[in-house]
Amino acid sequence: MFELESILFLGLGAGLMALAPLVRNAGNHKLGDSMAQSGRSMAKGGVKLGVVVAGAAGGAARYVARQASEAAESFVDLVVEAKSELAEEPQQVDQVAKSTNVKKSREITFKDVKVE
Repeated sequence: MFELESILFLGLGAGLMALAPLVRNAGNHKLGDSMAQSGRSMAKGGVKLGVVVAGAAGGAARYVARQASEAAESFVDLVVEAKSELAEEPQQVDQVAKSTNVKKSREITFKDVKVE
């Protein structure tokens, strides 16, 4: 919503600034000056709002990226520790496999099955 407002203010301000010289040339100097002043302040407000929103969005994106990076680094460290422990104790892995009675999987085939 802030982006729409900033674009709207910027557009309206630029439009007023562009029309101000035409109004001045038509003979109404006070209205032309007023339009130029108002247009300039509206355009500047739109630019300020856009800068604030962009800064906030950039800060949020950097925070999310930093948190994701830290989580990925922690996960990589965990995997490295697990691999090193497995390399140090290979007989323990064999004991776990034997104690759980791991059996080879069997292939199951279905024939003549109707799904409605």
